[in-house]
Amino acid sequence: MSNDLIIKNLAAEYVEHFDFDFGDAGVQLSLLDDAPADLKDMIVDLCGRISPENLVKVYESLNAIAECENIYVCEIDEKVCELTLFCKIARRIEKIATS
Repeated sequence: MSNDLIIKNLAAEYVEHFDFDFGDAGVQLSLLDDAPADLKDMIVDLCGRISPENLVKVYESLNAIAECENIYVCEIDEKVCELTLFCKIARRIEKIATS
């Protein structure tokens, strides 16, 4: 299996640990309690803390990585997640997936 596929599969696996709550105040994204420690550590290390705003950025990045044809030329919505953070997330996912 190529490294790209391993990385994409890990990103897709991590996406499954997010949950959408459709409440009266709108949609809220949360991280499930069973999320892998590597995912939680990545969010805290790169974003400072686990918050709804940071979860949206990480979720957007992981989805982009999981769905793209080439992980090094993903399309990312910079209104949701700035490019610098996306690159850090992509590098961390690559490191976790290939170690």
